[in-house]
Amino acid sequence: MRVVVHLGEPFWRAAGKREVEVVLAEGATVADAFSALKKLHPALAAELDNDEAQPAIFVSDEEAGLESPLSEGEKIYVVWPVSGG
Repeated sequence: MRVVVHLGEPFWRAAGKREVEVVLAEGATVADAFSALKKLHPALAAELDNDEAQPAIFVSDEEAGLESPLSEGEKIYVVWPVSGG
């Protein structure tokens, strides 16, 4: 199945593009999409595997986690969490 990963700042700079299509096996999860993404764009590994803060992940406009299941054609949004005061 194919899914499209939309990359927010600073992730898109590491990949050199704002969206990446990845091909995954049926029954794949967001974690599987991240693994495929890191193989296509190794520079993203450092950004996605940050121990200090994890990116916010949304699948088709719903908040998601690494174990969230994916379906054909879904859109994954990866953005840096923002805090304020």
